[in-house]
Amino acid sequence: MTFSSTFATSFAEQPADFSTAVQSEFVDSNQTVHRLSEARIASIVRCVDSLESDSPVVRRLAADRLYSQASNGNTQTCDAILSRLRGLRVSFSLDVRQLADQLIERIRLTRHQRAVAELTPSPWGDSPSNLDRELDQWWQQFSRRAGADRDSIREFQYVALTAGPDWRWVASVNDQPTNQSASDEWACLLGIRVPECGTRYVPEAKKLQSRLLAKCTRSSAGSTSADRVVGRLIDSTVRRNPYGWSLESRLEIALTHQRPELVGELCELTWNTPNVHVRDLALSLLAADRVNHASLTEQLNERVNDRRVITVLPGQAHFGVGEADWPRSIVVPRINDVVQYLFWKHQGMDARQHGMTAIQADPVWGVRLESIGR
Repeated sequence: MTFSSTFATSFAEQPADFSTAVQSEFVDSNQTVHRLSEARIASIVRCVDSLESDSPVVRRLAADRLYSQASNGNTQTCDAILSRLRGLRVSFSLDVRQLADQLIERIRLTRHQRAVAELTPSPWGDSPSNLDRELDQWWQQFSRRAGADRDSIREFQYVALTAGPDWRWVASVNDQPTNQSASDEWACLLGIRVPECGTRYVPEAKKLQSRLLAKCTRSSAGSTSADRVVGRLIDSTVRRNPYGWSLESRLEIALTHQRPELVGELCELTWNTPNVHVRDLALSLLAADRVNHASLTEQLNERVNDRRVITVLPGQAHFGVGEADWPRSIVVPRINDVVQYLFWKHQGMDARQHGMTAIQADPVWGVRLESIGR
């Protein structure tokens, strides 16, 4: 789905009183340039020249008139005014240069706000020729990740208005969210700024991962339209994995933001991958249990006798259960231990009563993988 802009359309159409004075010529098969009449251009030039008047009243009235003509006129009128205002940037008068710069920014901002605010989805699914190319480019990038429904349109409008006519996307992994949800910041960060290649973004990837796993960012499971868009952006980012995150990181992000369908997809992908890493296989079983995956029981039955040892970091398998009761022990987690633990859990049995004395809870996975074993 693409955008059609009523703002851009209204600019492309000439007002009735100018229709007889406008001439057009074809540049190529895809673009038509409409030229203003000499009388119209001369009128604009006179108004721009009035900005250099010695009278502040005349300058103010001229500025207001130019702003009104640029805001309410067609695209060619606006471009002609902006072109001649830029010529005043070399004026000998500082006041004139400042007035021209301020007027240029006002006109550009107004055009940008109107263009973004009046965007609507095209019912034909095509991209109209009068649509602003840069606006369309950013929307296509955003919609590929967030979808193209009205919720996505509304969220894109928020971040586009914030970016301004110069498209300065301010959200970054170095910024801290301004509030608990910060949906618009996440929409910008995950919908616009996410890279296509992860090898050059290792520091940014770690910072973004930390923010995604922070409690203050868990808004994607909410019921508002912005939350739904952020949830889809998280799904898209994890699926595409442009940062090169490990399966463990992607599963943890999906579990943190309560994305059960995404968790199921990652688990099934792991189960269908030959020679999958043992640790990834064990984590996929724990993740599938957290979202009540329909195929979990079948997967557990296939791996009852799998005694492969799960790789853990040095020191993670050491658990002090209490010096008075137990000596310090080393837990050796295996795939069949994870399977047995999940069977006991489903039966309502305490694994500690059956020899797994080092079991420790985890807020994301339910249980620490390194603590499962004997």
